[in-house]
Amino acid sequence: MSIFKFLYSKNNIKRKILDIKDEMRKEVSSFTSEKVRVDYFGAYDINPKNLVFWICIESDKEKNKLKNDTLLMNMLKNLLIKYNYPRSAIELIFIDFQSQETIDREYAGNWYYFYK
Repeated sequence: MSIFKFLYSKNNIKRKILDIKDEMRKEVSSFTSEKVRVDYFGAYDINPKNLVFWICIESDKEKNKLKNDTLLMNMLKNLLIKYNYPRSAIELIFIDFQSQETIDREYAGNWYYFYK
């Protein structure tokens, strides 16, 4: 949980993103026994549609399982609604999964190179 989110009012877009991120981690953790981390980035302060969430886990096998779970994906998208993210942007927000296994294999273990 990010304690820094309390620096922002609940109506601030950054606070909404941090709340969504924390709850995404909890939701995904209920679907897997692997360690879960949620990263986000984008120029959402310019336009709320410019936002990406990456759910980071350990294995490719689990990544593929979670990525194809329509119930989980719907739950994750619904968090945007729950936290009053701008409705016009919700369908444009990118949510995906990536594994440490892929990062190790294709990016020499460096998440920065993957995100770049």
